[in-house]
Amino acid sequence: MKNRTIKGLERSVKVLTILVVLIFSVLLFRLWYLQIVRGEEIFAKSSQNRTRPIWITAPRGNIFDRNGELLVTSRISHVVSVVPEDIKDNPYVVQFLGRVLGLSEEELFQRMEERAKYQKNQYVPLKRDVDASTIGQILEAKLDLPGVVVEDYPVRSYPKGEWGAHLFGYLGEISEQELAQRKGLGYRLGDLVGKMGLEKTFDYELRGEEAVRIWEVDRVGQPIRVLEEKKYIPGNNLHLTIDLRLQAVAEQALRDQLAWAKTQTNPQLNKANAGSVVALDPRNGAVLAMVSYPEFDPNLFVGNITSAAFNELINNPLNPFSNRVTRGQFMPGSTFKPITVLAALEEGLVKPDETFTCTGVFRVGNRQLRCNPAHGKQTVVDGLKNSCNTVMAELALRLGPEKLAAYAKLLGLGAKTGLKLEPEDLAGLVGDPEWKKKARNEPWYPMETALIAIGQSFVNVTPIQLAQVYAAIASGGQVYQPQLVWKITSATGETVAEFSPKAVRKINVKPENLAVVREGLTKVVQEGTARYAFAGFPLARIPVAGKTGTAENVGKNDYAFFASYAPADNPELVVVVVIEEGGFGSQAAAPVARKIYEAYFGLEKSAAGATGDNRFGGPDQAALME
Repeated sequence: MKNRTIKGLERSVKVLTILVVLIFSVLLFRLWYLQIVRGEEIFAKSSQNRTRPIWITAPRGNIFDRNGELLVTSRISHVVSVVPEDIKDNPYVVQFLGRVLGLSEEELFQRMEERAKYQKNQYVPLKRDVDASTIGQILEAKLDLPGVVVEDYPVRSYPKGEWGAHLFGYLGEISEQELAQRKGLGYRLGDLVGKMGLEKTFDYELRGEEAVRIWEVDRVGQPIRVLEEKKYIPGNNLHLTIDLRLQAVAEQALRDQLAWAKTQTNPQLNKANAGSVVALDPRNGAVLAMVSYPEFDPNLFVGNITSAAFNELINNPLNPFSNRVTRGQFMPGSTFKPITVLAALEEGLVKPDETFTCTGVFRVGNRQLRCNPAHGKQTVVDGLKNSCNTVMAELALRLGPEKLAAYAKLLGLGAKTGLKLEPEDLAGLVGDPEWKKKARNEPWYPMETALIAIGQSFVNVTPIQLAQVYAAIASGGQVYQPQLVWKITSATGETVAEFSPKAVRKINVKPENLAVVREGLTKVVQEGTARYAFAGFPLARIPVAGKTGTAENVGKNDYAFFASYAPADNPELVVVVVIEEGGFGSQAAAPVARKIYEAYFGLEKSAAGATGDNRFGGPDQAALME
């Protein structure tokens, strides 16, 4: 009996020993697994539980004009950032932030969820450019707001407001699609990126290298101290070919002209409500001014634009987001006529002294092309001076649509100019029989050839294309790619990149034929359709060459054009003006160009007693010359 008891106890001890060994083995294995196999992973998670990184965007680079005048910069403001995991289950924090930041609970959670997918256990920006009063309320309640920090934060500043809006663009939060496109370039969800204009075109150069600050937090997410910090590196600066003074004149001249048009009783003029201006140097392609109206204020997008303000912009029927200089496609009207004349001269189909008889009506088959008034006897120079449709139609029928289209394309129409500005410029249209057959499966009619010769029917141009065409005429056939940025520098002033003028091609036309076209354009201003717009302008000293244009647009009033360059004998500035629904180019568009020439050549200063050459250009002109 006693022996059985002892044996039973021995078995129990053995079983217990085995169980203890097994338990310790499991514990030891688990300890080995956690410390050796998953040690680094668990340590990282443990560190995440007590640290919270916050990323601070670097100040974007400044944008300067050609003379070093500041156009766009950054200013220091505040951003409120949160760790979504630390506050999402804290109703007091959610309600407090929603109230002081003016966000509904739905908006607040939406913003947090969008970022939390990519940025776990990190501070993410909830609202930028927060005013001082709101920041004060948050700091006063800081002890009750775990997971919330306030940081100094650089935000964009556009001192000129609406002026140059399409040139500079604006900033907005990066989308998931944009993030995917820029994978590996250091972008993260919540970053602000350029959405259009130079801000988008040169976003990577402007953005700089962001700062990072590692906060140690307690168990509820309350910041305790900064463990580690990396300073930001500001973005690079852009130096533009734009001249601030000429840009300001162009902006104001266009606004003044549209305001004047609305006061007129003429129904062909008083509906003018939009327009565009581009001024460039024909010697190198440097863009000196670019205006598209209506504009918008890029400062609205600093921080977070209100729904009301955004809806007002996108619902505006005039589409203020559209850059009309690069994206507006219009029939050019009579500004196309120099191409028609040059093509006929080059093909040997007309002599400069040949005369045409304009009766006011030109018949093409069973259709009529009107010319009002009847001009009588006209040479090709007269045809340009008086904008005679009869002369142009006769030349076009001699040329044929294929050759006419070929010369238009040679001068730069029907193709993008290559201007580096987002969104990129449109190619426009130069129609011919082959294009019409493919696009519409329709035959080409002789009247369509006559209409293209006067800038109607199947021809659309952008103002920047038209400026490139007139620059080629002014420069003797040299076509330059329009240029907006000539230098990039670092925040400390070192040159990072320089961009020389880019000659696209040289058009091999006979100088004597080009001289005929240039003579006709000069007489347009001196004696022809633009003479009233330039009455009193010192044309003897500074001759201006140009062409007025009036283009029909179905369902709307005619569009007014003026394309020009000066001085006519030694061109250094091309100006193209478009007034939408402005009627006659001589009345609506040419006066705007005149104001720009007056400013460029310093005529107002000279009239006040100034002396010397007041031309625009500044110290960077030599760098931009070929």
